[in-house]
Parts: sequence; structure tokens; C-alpha cells
Amino acid sequence: MIIITRILVAVIGLLALLGVGQHWFDLDAVAAQRGMQAVGDIGRANLRADVGGLFLGISCLTLFAAVRQHQGAILAAAVLLGATLIGRLVSVAIDGYSAAVAPPMVVEAILIAILLFVYRAWGKKPEGL
Repeated sequence: MIIITRILVAVIGLLALLGVGQHWFDLDAVAAQRGMQAVGDIGRANLRADVGGLFLGISCLTLFAAVRQHQGAILAAAVLLGATLIGRLVSVAIDGYSAAVAPPMVVEAILIAILLFVYRAWGKKPEGL
């Protein structure tokens, strides 16, 4: 079971790394798929730094957690994903619900649930086991 959870966490890290690549090197795809358009040099820099950096942080934490079976890194990655989900909920509260907003929210909620499940699964074992 532990090996499966480590592989699952590593897959999440690799998928987040794909998000880094997209936000750093393919801003046209980001505009088309995510609706974020960079205006000028500062806009491109902000997309790369803020969104790409968020994906990089999630990727580093989950890959580190998978290699070292580190609960703290799992929890930190879940907090980052939770922050993104809260941002989406704020957006829904301010702008209203849109069908386009639901899929990313579902993905983020599922990833948080997986990470919290893994966090619990990697909890302290009774002595002697």
C-alpha cells in the first residue's frame, strides 16, 4: 500500500511539473486553456512567477514527499492546493458560478483528498511494526 501511495504522490508531482512547463514556456496554451492572458512583459513574468511557481512548489513538495515518504511535505502541498481551491471559491462568490470553473475545482478537491489520505496512511505506525 505504501508503494502505491508513493507512486500516486509522484504522479501528482510530475503532473504539476507539466503545469510548470506550460506556464513557463507555452503562454499561448495557457491563454487558450485556462483563460489567462498576459499583458506585456510584466504580465508574462507574473504568470510564470506566480502560477508557474505555484505549480513548481506543488511539484517539488510532492516529489520530495514521494521519495522520502515525508508527511510534512504532503501537508504543505495540500495547503497550496487548498489555497487555490479557496481562491476559486472566492471567485464563485464574487463573480457567480460558471460551468467552466467546476472542473478545476473538482480536480483540486480530488488532489487534496488524495494527499490527505496519503498523509493519514503515512502516519505513525505502532512500535514494532
